[in-house]
Amino acid sequence: MSLPKYRILVNGLYLRGWDDSETAGHSGHMGWQPRAVEMSKMLMTRLKDQARIVEGNIELKSQLNRIYDRVRYAGFELERLVVERVTDG
Repeated sequence: MSLPKYRILVNGLYLRGWDDSETAGHSGHMGWQPRAVEMSKMLMTRLKDQARIVEGNIELKSQLNRIYDRVRYAGFELERLVVERVTDG
């Protein structure tokens, strides 16, 4: 049995990945992190075939958490969030 696959749309654009060379802000420092951590910038695309394919529910949760962190800590304005199931065929 294979893992479910998803694409994520944020404000009408597909999530393509994360740019570790450019930061979008700093996370909070409460909880597990003793200090604020730099957050990578989201890379977006209009093209469905360039979208990042997220494999599995745990990875989906991880990606959604990364988006949430940008809303909470970096001032990203989330208007619409869509998760599409990718089907083979």
